[in-house]
Amino acid sequence: MSSDLESRLRASLRPLAPRAELEKKLIASVTRTPHHARRMPRRARWLSAAAAASLLIAVGIQIRVQEQRERANGLEARRQVVEALRMTSQKLNLAFETVKSQSTSLADENSGA
Repeated sequence: MSSDLESRLRASLRPLAPRAELEKKLIASVTRTPHHARRMPRRARWLSAAAAASLLIAVGIQIRVQEQRERANGLEARRQVVEALRMTSQKLNLAFETVKSQSTSLADENSGA
């Protein structure tokens, strides 16, 4: 019973060639319709152009915002480097003064002995 059902299904679902009159009608309608009538309607073209322009503007704004963020981050990093260099300079000056004062006090002790 199932093989009979399967063979009936296969027979009813097999591809069929289109009728000759359908093919003729289709070819006639395509050749009869002018090229400009098959194009997109004017409103649809304007809408797609507006969507594309909006997308370009949004991408441009996003790039600009990202550049501003990167610039702000760069300026903050520069400020931190300058602060670190200033602190390092202070520490080195303090260490130099300490070593200098110790070496002079040692020289004074050695010369007086």
